Amino acid sequence: MRYALIVLAYCCCIAGCGDTTQDTPGDTIIYDLVFNGGRVIDPESGLDAIRNIGIVAGSIAAISTEPMRGSMTIDASGLVVAPGFINLHSHSWTPLGQEFELKDGVTTALELEAGAYPVKQFGTHAPIAVAGNARINFGASVGHAWARSAVLEADDSASGADHMRASAITEGDVRGLERPAFREPLAPDQREELRKHLEAGLGEGGLGIGMLLDYMSEVVDDAEMRAVFEIAAERKAPIIVHIRRGIAGDPAGLKEIIQYAKASGARVHVCHIQANAMSNIDEFLRLIGEARDEGVEITTESFPYNGASTSITAAVFSRDWQTIFDITYEDVEWAATGERFNEEMWHEYREKYPGGTVIHHYNKEEWTSVATNAPDVIVAADGFPIFTLEQKVAPFGIGTNARVLGRYVREKGSLSLQDAIAKMTYLPAKMLQDYSPSMAMKGRIKVGADADITVFDPATVIDNATYADPYQASSGIVHVLVGGQLAISDGELQSDVYAGRRVLR
Repeated sequence: MRYALIVLAYCCCIAGCGDTTQDTPGDTIIYDLVFNGGRVIDPESGLDAIRNIGIVAGSIAAISTEPMRGSMTIDASGLVVAPGFINLHSHSWTPLGQEFELKDGVTTALELEAGAYPVKQFGTHAPIAVAGNARINFGASVGHAWARSAVLEADDSASGADHMRASAITEGDVRGLERPAFREPLAPDQREELRKHLEAGLGEGGLGIGMLLDYMSEVVDDAEMRAVFEIAAERKAPIIVHIRRGIAGDPAGLKEIIQYAKASGARVHVCHIQANAMSNIDEFLRLIGEARDEGVEITTESFPYNGASTSITAAVFSRDWQTIFDITYEDVEWAATGERFNEEMWHEYREKYPGGTVIHHYNKEEWTSVATNAPDVIVAADGFPIFTLEQKVAPFGIGTNARVLGRYVREKGSLSLQDAIAKMTYLPAKMLQDYSPSMAMKGRIKVGADADITVFDPATVIDNATYADPYQASSGIVHVLVGGQLAISDGELQSDVYAGRRVLR
C-alpha cells in the first residue's frame, strides 16, 4: 500500500509542477514522517518556498502547501529543509568519521579519489569496519592504486586506504604510501593485467576510477595513462583524479588530464582544485571552463580550508616540496599532536612513522574563496579517517558543509543559500548519475527521491572544528534523515539508527 501511495503522489507531483497539492487537508494519508512548515530548497527544480513534506517507506511521497498527517510530525518552521549533503571526497569511513560527517549534514559519503579494489570489500576491514553498521550511505570508485597493488603484490585483499589503515593497526604494516603500487612502474604485460582488474572493479559496481596520480607521479607513464582513460571511456565511467602537482600553481597537471580526456572521450572529475591551484586558481578554473566549451565532460571540487592533509611519505615530499608549496618545515604540523616541524624532526618522523599524517598550511583565504564561490565547483571535504578522539586530524571531514553555510553564505554573503546547497547536493549527485542512476534519486527534494534530508537552522549553522581542536561537531544541523530514518533528531545523534547503505553502480 505504501508504494502505491508513492506512485499516486508522484503522479500528482508531475501534474502540479513540483508540488503535491491534496484535495483535502491530508486526512486520507498518514505518512511515516512529516516535516511541516520548513523552507524547502530543491536545487534541481529551483523550489524555494514554505512547504510540507511527507515521507513513506524511505522515499519522499508528497510535497505540499496543504497540511499533512504523519505517524511522526516535526515542526520545521524557521528551518531549511534541503537534500542530504553528498560528499564525493571522503576518507572518513570509520564509525567515528561517519558520526562527525552526519553531524555536518552528510547523508552520503563516497571514497572516489583513492577508491577501493575489490570494491565490495571497501569498509569491511576490522577494526574499522562500517559496512554492517553504517550511519550514512557509503561507496567507492575502483581504486587505480589498489588495482596496481593487485598487480605488483598479488594483493587481492587490499580494498583501499581503509585496508591500508586497518593493516597498520592490526598488523603493524606502516608502509603507507611506500607500497610498491606508489613506487614501481608497470611493464607492458602488467598494464594488461591492470586493465583486467579495473574492468573487474567497474563490473562489480565501482563508481568510476579513482586515481591518486600525484602520489605516483614518477611511475605512471603515458601508456598506463592511456590505458586507464580508454577503459573509462569504453565503460562511460568517470575518472576522479588527484592531478600531478606542479610548482606553486603550475597548471601542467590539469592540462595533462584535459588532453587525455579530449583524446579518449572519458569524463573526468578533478579533486580539490584549490589545493593544487593555489594563487593560480583563476587560471585553473578558466582552463576547466575552456575545456567544457570544447566538449570535455569535466567537473571539479574544493574544500573551504587553507591547509591540506596527507601522508608524510606522499610522493610530493620526496620532491622539492618547500618550493612546490612555497612553505618551510614550520608550516607543517604532525596531525596527531599538532606539533610543528623543524628539519631534524621532519627527517626523523619520515623514517619512523611513514604511515603518519601531516597538515601543511600553504593556501590563502583569498584563493580558497575563489574556488568556494565559483559556479559549478562542488563542495567536497577530503576528510581523513578518525580512529580515536586522542589522535587529531584536520577539520575538513568534520565541519566543511557548516563552514560553507555559516561563513560564506551567512557571514560573508559571497554565496547564496541556494547555490551553496546545490554545491553540496544536486551537483555531486549530477556528476555521478549518468553512470550510477541511483544517484538521480539523491541530491533532490522531489517526489520519488530518496528521503535523505538535512534540516538546518540558517541563523546558527556554523563549523566548530579547528586544527587545534578538531573534534567539535558542527552547530545548527537540527535533523538528518538517512533512508527515511531520523539519524539526527533535534541536534542529537540517534545511537541505534544505522540506515546507511552501500552505493554501487
